[in-house]
Amino acid sequence: MQQLDLEVLYSLKNVPPWGRRVFSEFSNDMLSETRPFPCVFGVEGFKQGSLRFAFIESSTSRDALKDLAGALKLYLEEARELGKNTSFVAFFKPEEKKTLEQYEKQFWYILQHLHQLDEKKWPENIPADPDHYLWEFSFHDEPIFVVCNTPVHEKRASRRATTFMITFQPRWVFDGINGETQIGKLFQKTVRDRLEVYDSVPAHPSLNWYGKTETREWRQYFLMDDNNLETSKCPFHASLEKQKTNTSEVAYSFPSDFKEFRVERGVGGSLEKVTMELLPIKGTGYVEVQKDEPFKAHPTHTHPTNEVLHILSGSVSMEVGGELITCQEGDRIYLPKETLHGSLAGIDGCLYVIAVLK
Repeated sequence: MQQLDLEVLYSLKNVPPWGRRVFSEFSNDMLSETRPFPCVFGVEGFKQGSLRFAFIESSTSRDALKDLAGALKLYLEEARELGKNTSFVAFFKPEEKKTLEQYEKQFWYILQHLHQLDEKKWPENIPADPDHYLWEFSFHDEPIFVVCNTPVHEKRASRRATTFMITFQPRWVFDGINGETQIGKLFQKTVRDRLEVYDSVPAHPSLNWYGKTETREWRQYFLMDDNNLETSKCPFHASLEKQKTNTSEVAYSFPSDFKEFRVERGVGGSLEKVTMELLPIKGTGYVEVQKDEPFKAHPTHTHPTNEVLHILSGSVSMEVGGELITCQEGDRIYLPKETLHGSLAGIDGCLYVIAVLK
């Protein structure tokens, strides 16, 4: 088996003991000749020393995710010098195994947090709405295709890893390669042929070329072990502050009446500013601040009045109409009266303002 020069790591001395083990397993997968790994670009990049790696001590710690953001930024600044087969792989410290559904939430939490830590605005040429066929996760002004692997994937072995792992692949590595070109068709056939042998479940129906009107990139990021489309709506949202140069031009006020549940993303604002915005402009009502501890659950219930919730810090997942919608710092939730809903605070709890119109 081909030996890999460990200088491809940022610094071997900085790799923790757990990192050496998971990297060894990763190396075995990449270099296996009897069971070729399906990602052709990844395998070739690994052999060429074009991949870069980070070993992250926690998937939830703010400091650890800052380390991830810093490492990803450094990688993107040097990536074009590494060639077309480059990728950035983040290994997370092994922990007690979770369910696939829990790993999926963890994955989207990380992408959302990276977005919040991004020093640059969302690229102007990339739609902010994940339901747009040209949407792609972006960081440091670079659109990036993202793939998540977990230790609990079984049937879909191509998405299995020794530990929770996220791979970031700059969109430009696919330039000139698509379903309309001969090289693209050959690439797709090679990958599909390998998947057929590697996985015990057929290729996921969401796998498709970027740019096709029926493609939704986010659906390809985290695949379940079967071919059901588990998540109906993308949990990620691009912050309004990262899309607009001057957010002070946007004015908000608590409306006297609304009939549909909706979420305004990335509104932002200090406690004083939010409070003044949410004070009822007519009629009577009040504003209060509430704090939920981590994973605090509110069972499904209704309110006799319209309410607006503004997330000051942390996150909360709202269950409304059978859907689970995750809201982050700066989001504003419009909850019509008599709407059946429940909620679960995120890993850091949730601090929010509630405006009630009587």
